[in-house]
Amino acid sequence: MNKIKYLITAIIIFILFYSCAGIITLKTPKITGGKIEEKKYIPKKPPVMFEDFEAGTIVGSYSYANSAGGASAQYIISEPGKDEPHAGRYCAKAIYNSGTNSDWGCGFGAQSTYGGGFIDAKDREYISLWIKAKPGLNFYVFVNEASANGADGEYWNSPNLIGTGKWELYEIPMEQFYKNIYSGNQSGNNIIDMTGIGTVGAQIGGAQGQGLLYIDDIYFK
Repeated sequence: MNKIKYLITAIIIFILFYSCAGIITLKTPKITGGKIEEKKYIPKKPPVMFEDFEAGTIVGSYSYANSAGGASAQYIISEPGKDEPHAGRYCAKAIYNSGTNSDWGCGFGAQSTYGGGFIDAKDREYISLWIKAKPGLNFYVFVNEASANGADGEYWNSPNLIGTGKWELYEIPMEQFYKNIYSGNQSGNNIIDMTGIGTVGAQIGGAQGQGLLYIDDIYFK
């Protein structure tokens, strides 16, 4: 008798559970390429422009290279009619030879024409910039703090990036940047101080030949 009661109770619960649509909804996450689809990041604040190069000049441009390996670099403004920027009339252009030493090749960077030595990108969480580099070129982006507006002059490098041969948008979370232990202030707070961004640039790995690398429309978002 008890078994019959238990069976009737179970049937009633089963019917109630499946007749009440919307009580419990189980969803399978959308899968893309074997991974759970990532949600596109939505900026919490308006983007801060670091440089669009439309002033037709590059402020504080500099370059460095592994001269022992025969590397060299020059960072200049593009030539209208000869170079094709991502947008507008101008972009930055690096003329480089990465040398023969595979340890490292060359790098180049510049300040912003829109700030007095730094840009305040407080509360922004990633850098967004367009880069055109030859297919397969291995390089990284660097963001150097100024020693101003609460920043303490530390230098930060992104993970390695790869060129595609065409203009490509690279959006890199600042939390993925790691401190440069060879350059910049080594006695700082070990935190990226977004209130004082001084320089943005790129470094190319060694023994990758020579060529041109273009950079345009640098923002912090």
